[in-house]
Amino acid sequence: MSLRVRTACGAFLALSVIFTGCRARREAGMETRPVRVKAVRVAPAETGREFAYSGTITESETLPQSFSVTGTVTRVYVNEGDVVAKGALLAELDDASYRQVLEMAEATRKQAEDAFNRLARMYKNGNLPEVKYIEVETGLQKARAAAAIAKKSVDDCRLRANTAGTVGKRGIEPGMVAMPSLDSITIVRIDKVFARVPVPENDIALLHQGDRAAIRIGALGSREFAGKIETIGVLADPITHSYRIRIAVANRDRAIKPGMVCTAVVKGLERSSGLVIPNQAVLVDETGRHYVYCLDRSGNKAFVRNVTLGELLQNGIRITAGLSAGDAIVVYGQHKLVDGATVDVVEK
Repeated sequence: MSLRVRTACGAFLALSVIFTGCRARREAGMETRPVRVKAVRVAPAETGREFAYSGTITESETLPQSFSVTGTVTRVYVNEGDVVAKGALLAELDDASYRQVLEMAEATRKQAEDAFNRLARMYKNGNLPEVKYIEVETGLQKARAAAAIAKKSVDDCRLRANTAGTVGKRGIEPGMVAMPSLDSITIVRIDKVFARVPVPENDIALLHQGDRAAIRIGALGSREFAGKIETIGVLADPITHSYRIRIAVANRDRAIKPGMVCTAVVKGLERSSGLVIPNQAVLVDETGRHYVYCLDRSGNKAFVRNVTLGELLQNGIRITAGLSAGDAIVVYGQHKLVDGATVDVVEK
């Protein structure tokens, strides 16, 4: 081998030793340098879930208003959508025939009162038998009752609202014949409305009276209203196997109208407690097993801990096995770790 070749081989071997030594020192430095991580303590927590359903808005009360007597409608003073106060005049009937009956009843009443007053003095003086006095007194009572009934019939020709609310339906027009069996005007109360929502049987056990809900109405530009579950049905629909719930919603400005389609997002609370951790803390190994990195008691080293996952929740993922309350797990920097790595916890 020539001198030049021997010299070149020696230089190559020297450079290899230098590079190998530098790499070894560099790898050794990486192995001993702590990995910066963030960690949190595992604690028991009640977990919330959101359920979204489609429903329909309904009024809180429906109050039909009807005439108590039969007659021809002469005037209707309200239209659908009008807000009325209790006692407001809604409509009138032609009361001519009822007034004539009242006049006859009043005439009979006055005649009976006059006869009673005359004969009462005679009875006190002993000039009238008691049986005759009782007969006249009974006649007066009948005349007064007949007059009162006739007056009520005249008054009943005017339909007044028996409650405050909004006119939901106007079922009569001038010229129509109104009858007691006909709902002339319907008043609804919409200062509070209900979202009637069918809930699948698999979800109904997770909802409770008083649970909060958000009601979104597309007809109002997806405006959102706060609500609360007021009632939960106990009878299932035989076809859909769903239960109806009513969510009460305040409607002070009366912007929400009955019949509007809505989406109800119910924030149900699962009553069972469990361990819930952030989703990003969970890793998967090459065999498909789930694990997290737990800190030791000193907080300086991280070790692999296999875990069993439950359902995915809004605020994290439920852990059914592998962790205990109080364990510290890594939630940031875990992708840089190996089992038993030294860590520098910057935030807990």
